Amino acid sequence: MEHERKCIAVLISEVCETYQSLLIDGIRKQAAKYNYNVAVFASFFSKSMENILGKQGENNIFNLVNYELFEGFVILPNALSDDVMESIKHSLKKTEKPVVCVDYESADFYNVFSDDYNSIKLITNHLIKKHNYTKINCITGHKGMNLSENRLHGYMDALKENGIEIEEDRYTYGDFWRIAPYEFVDHILNCGLELPQAIICANDTMAMATCEALEKKGLKVPDDIAVTGFDRIIEGRVYHPRIASIQPALSEIGMKSVDIIIDLLAGNETEKNHYVPGIFFPTESCGCPCTSREKELCDINTLKKNIDLSQYFINTIYMYEDLQKSKDVNELFDLLPKYLFMLKELKSLHIFLSDNWDILNEDEIKDKNYNHSFSETSVNRFIFSSDKTIDDVGTIKTSDIFPPLFDNNLAPDVYFFFPINFQNITFGYSVCTCAEGEEVPSSIFRNWTKYLSNALEHIRSKEHLEWALKRIERISEMDALTGVYNRLGYDNRINKTFENAKKERKDFFIIMGDLDCLKKINDNFGHSEGDNAIRIIAKAFQNSFTEDEVCARIGGDEFIMFGSGFFDEDRQKNYFTRINEYLQHYNRNSSKPYIINVSLGLYCARADENSKLQDWMDKADKNMYSYKKNKVKVYLKDTIEQS
Repeated sequence: MEHERKCIAVLISEVCETYQSLLIDGIRKQAAKYNYNVAVFASFFSKSMENILGKQGENNIFNLVNYELFEGFVILPNALSDDVMESIKHSLKKTEKPVVCVDYESADFYNVFSDDYNSIKLITNHLIKKHNYTKINCITGHKGMNLSENRLHGYMDALKENGIEIEEDRYTYGDFWRIAPYEFVDHILNCGLELPQAIICANDTMAMATCEALEKKGLKVPDDIAVTGFDRIIEGRVYHPRIASIQPALSEIGMKSVDIIIDLLAGNETEKNHYVPGIFFPTESCGCPCTSREKELCDINTLKKNIDLSQYFINTIYMYEDLQKSKDVNELFDLLPKYLFMLKELKSLHIFLSDNWDILNEDEIKDKNYNHSFSETSVNRFIFSSDKTIDDVGTIKTSDIFPPLFDNNLAPDVYFFFPINFQNITFGYSVCTCAEGEEVPSSIFRNWTKYLSNALEHIRSKEHLEWALKRIERISEMDALTGVYNRLGYDNRINKTFENAKKERKDFFIIMGDLDCLKKINDNFGHSEGDNAIRIIAKAFQNSFTEDEVCARIGGDEFIMFGSGFFDEDRQKNYFTRINEYLQHYNRNSSKPYIINVSLGLYCARADENSKLQDWMDKADKNMYSYKKNKVKVYLKDTIEQS
């Protein structure tokens, strides 16, 4: 179509991290060169937190992807959980469209790698040739992960090439986090080997933790033991000592991923695996001089900005309490613009809710696996656009995801899709774009979204509670045997109905009913048949309803029906007629040996301010007993003729 722009999808997690943001920046730049949009589908879930509550709800964002809409795909599998990756892989194979995996070797797709192997060799050779170290230890990442294995093998091969023996106690697998380095330092000090001159860490987080662990043992970095990292994150650049590290060419990797997709779409052949080398920045922790003061100040200012943002968010924490006060979803979204000032990095934001996000379904509530997914349609409940380029898109088919994504009248951009969920319950999704100079939404947006999700859950839970309380109230007012109101239900309604009749000067009627021969039916045929007779009387009363009448069982075999309105004589008689006709029909067609009859008493009159309910009760009761006294009561079918 004339106004359709082509689009590349990126499937990723934790976009606010440095690694992911640089990768997306490269994808954005190269996609814009080819006039492509980019759709980033991202969970806030971290693979390093496999047991996080709500993992399923977070990862449901990947079920939003309509694979037919996109020209190609870039995936960061190491950031996705294994089950999600398997599901994505299955869907991608069916599309037969270009797919590029980043830092992950897939036999099914094309792959672009940060050249971790040669990068670690570069670090190892630097320590050997620049600093003359020969006792070098290494802690890599999770065992079996390509990234971890490549970095470990780079270290080992560099030692071999320099004629240095590889000692098993000098290397281990870690966690890319802060726990394993402390355990490794304890091992180093107690394994019996000579202390290392340097420790190579597979990322900066482990490098900083290693420095801290060594310091606790009285060892200084780099005076006693040098330490290096990988990834060159901002925290490592301002750490003391500043961490010597490899900076992966992540932006270049992103650009290369797009180039591969464009080549494949054009029918050009390309290699299965591509490697992009990183850049080594030696500095204090490996024993080299510090980089320029100007660069150091720049890094410090960047970190300060991040800290300020976090502190800023903490100081505006009242957003959570404020949103919780919303009585319904409309009031919630009316409040939301008040907190847009926290999202300075965004250019636009759209929030879609599934049309059944707050469904009250008894069967779903009973289900222990109670879960919401995306519905067939989604409603655009909130919109913010600083440049007014994207309007409210209203209700859409969820499979269309976000129609402006394919609008060629808009400049090429990156659209981020995030889940809106509470634990494993999916409410909908958000779509945002970033202001100029911002690569990805900040961690503030992640927390902002969580506050919104929690407020939605508060509203949903409140509605469910109100629904449940009404249901409990309804159950408590219902007679379990007959399904009509019990004594409590009767008490809760009769005075209100009578007062309404008085106020509006309407007729008020009462019909009293008493089942004939219940004791004889119980004695001769059992209480189960007596219960059946009681149920049939209730149905007969209900069969006589014409408007908003109320029927209740107020005793073992006693019933009452009442209502207000305008009743002429024929209408009053019609109640008796309909009740008796129902019973006659039942008696003719049932296989029961007994017949079911009821004695009735009715009183109806116009109510006014001086009327008393007890007068109606007494007169209806009197009429019923008068009718019952003069009636021949028969309960066996073979004695009907005698009656």
